[in-house]
Amino acid sequence: MKGYKVIILMLLILYSPVCRASEENDLWLLLSSYEDIGITTKDLAFFLVTHGYNAEPASNQSYVTVKLKGGNEVYITPNGASPRLGDLWMTPPTTETGPIKVISNDAIRINITYAQTSDTEFIKTISRYTIFPVTPLGMCYDGSQKLENAYKSLGDKVIFLYDPSGFASQGHIWVAVEDKAHPDTWLAVDSYYGAMTDPEYYTAPYSFTDFKYLDSINPKWRLA
Repeated sequence: MKGYKVIILMLLILYSPVCRASEENDLWLLLSSYEDIGITTKDLAFFLVTHGYNAEPASNQSYVTVKLKGGNEVYITPNGASPRLGDLWMTPPTTETGPIKVISNDAIRINITYAQTSDTEFIKTISRYTIFPVTPLGMCYDGSQKLENAYKSLGDKVIFLYDPSGFASQGHIWVAVEDKAHPDTWLAVDSYYGAMTDPEYYTAPYSFTDFKYLDSINPKWRLA
């Protein structure tokens, strides 16, 4: 009989953390299964209570405290327009630190004009390396990435230039390749038309070296 008690006690010890982890996983799954742009902490707390959680908004209304059955407390801040209803915190979030900058100051440059190269040999090399059009007209997003891969394989520095109002407000993106023999001079290249001498191609509302930053410029709209 004593042996059975030992086994049961061991099972309880082993099972307890699994239960706690399962509670947190289940809560995360619930939060991930819904979205609500305008949800408040009161709305979020009410939503969680209706799903069986012991939840209440904090006194400052900036987050929701959830007391799990295993004894742990977790904290949730509404997510606004981002995926899921909220973000999970292990400790109560504070508002004292202010916003956290996630993009460096020079990652995206605004309204910059780039100096155009006049090196004819460099222009010929860049123009001949790729057959134009790289992609069909209107597919400049794919085409600019293909140009980036092609020119970087030559060891060239490439930047993206983006005009959100270009091409009848559909937005237009192209690349500029630095002339290594003449630093800080560039050749603008359109994925459909090829090398460009038009001064408009050397000034853009936004320019950046990593294509991922395009998502930080384009709004993500939602329909009501």
